[in-house]
Amino acid sequence: MLATRITRIEERLSLHGVNNYQISYPEYLNFDQEHFATPREVGCRVMILTAIAYTIQDETKKYGIVKWLKEENIWSHVSEKEVAYLNSRTTGEDEIVDLSWKIEAAYILAWALGLVDDKPMPGEEATEAQINNMIQQLPALGDQLEPFLSQLTFRDTTEIYDENIFYELTTSHFRDTLFSGGKSRADVHVPASFERHLALNWLRRFMSVQDWDDTDTST
Repeated sequence: MLATRITRIEERLSLHGVNNYQISYPEYLNFDQEHFATPREVGCRVMILTAIAYTIQDETKKYGIVKWLKEENIWSHVSEKEVAYLNSRTTGEDEIVDLSWKIEAAYILAWALGLVDDKPMPGEEATEAQINNMIQQLPALGDQLEPFLSQLTFRDTTEIYDENIFYELTTSHFRDTLFSGGKSRADVHVPASFERHLALNWLRRFMSVQDWDDTDTST
């Protein structure tokens, strides 16, 4: 079983131009799903990230989003940086760009919950059709969340973990290439893949970190 998983991950890396990474220790793929965030926590994070993406298009919507998140009792799941953003009147361009990429994190977490089946291609951003499909599976902003959050479950956790390892190794590839002064030819979208790596690290509580802002992506 471990050998099959290793082969599948390595072949996928090679398919996308990451040829210099092998999983030498099968134990690397061992995990304990009891350490994962709960499906409910992941659902809260998906809703928060989606709501923030909405405010990026129109910052006047921040007040209503804050009010809704508090009324639905998930404000405690909003990170410190997100609280600062939602309570601010103005936002810098760099922060807006950074927050805009978080829709990639929302999508891969929705995939982990089985809300969407169409996994994003490593070499591309999630498509508009994929994002629209995800939004259709979520409660509308302003709706009650408890009926949605209370029925969430994960897809196969081995599939989730292996997806995390794939993106962990693509991050390693890009960092190693950068530090060596080289240029990557990998067919992997750097910002999108990093957000997927970060989101799945948070889901599996990499390095035992539970806080979204503090999630570690070291490799």
